[in-house]
Amino acid sequence: MKIKVVLTGLAVAGFAVSSALAAAPADKGKPPTTGAGCKPRIAVVLKGTLASTPGASATSISVTVKSGNHWGAAYVKATQPTSINVDANTKIRRQGQKTLASLLSGDRVLVQARVCKADLADKTPKLMASKVIAQSSTAAKDDKDDKDDD
Repeated sequence: MKIKVVLTGLAVAGFAVSSALAAAPADKGKPPTTGAGCKPRIAVVLKGTLASTPGASATSISVTVKSGNHWGAAYVKATQPTSINVDANTKIRRQGQKTLASLLSGDRVLVQARVCKADLADKTPKLMASKVIAQSSTAAKDDKDDKDDD
C-alpha cells in the first residue's frame, strides 16, 4: 500500500515539474519594446508646412516642422524638411477633400503618427502618418484679415 502512495506522489510531482518547465506560447508574454507590435506606442504630433506637393501615388510627404508635442521635439530640431511616410491607411483631410493629391506645397499641416517609445530615446525614427490635416496657406491669411476687421 505504501508503494502505491509513493508512486502516485511521484507521478503527481512529475506532472507538476513538466508543466512548470514548459515554455510559454510564442504569442503570450510581454510585447516587444521596439519594432512591429511594440508597446507602448505614443503619439507624435507635428505642425508645419508642406515643403513640396506630393503626387497622388506618393509614399511620403516632406514637411518643414515648426512645432510639435513633447515627443515631436526632436523632429523640430532635425534637418528640415522632414520626410514622413504615408500609406493607404493614412487619413488625409484638406478643406473637404480626402486625397493625397489635394495637398499643395505651402499648406499648413498637422501630422499625427504613432511610434514606439523606446525608438524615440536618442533618435528620430521614420514616422508613418496616421492622420494629416492640411489647411491652405491663403485660408490662414484670410482668417487673420477677418479677425483684424472686427
